[in-house]
Amino acid sequence: MTMTKKEQKFDLFVNAKGVPCPIPSMRVRLNIRKVPMGGILKVSSDTPHSHNSIPRFCRNFNHKIVSREELADGTVIYYIQRKGEKL
Repeated sequence: MTMTKKEQKFDLFVNAKGVPCPIPSMRVRLNIRKVPMGGILKVSSDTPHSHNSIPRFCRNFNHKIVSREELADGTVIYYIQRKGEKL
């Protein structure tokens, strides 16, 4: 596990900055499978369209956005909890 400034724990980090849509949401889809059930995937993205597609993906597959942080440079950091119970 890794800690951020806000002490938010996560299991896996995906950097989706600088890539066009639909790559950020595809990276979420591929990498959420690597996170244990109930675990947290941290994702950073600066693609404007992904600010809709990542939350939509989470809703469609019952994953939960635990927190969302917007940075001054336009990057959005998502902490996504994979559906299922913690092990």
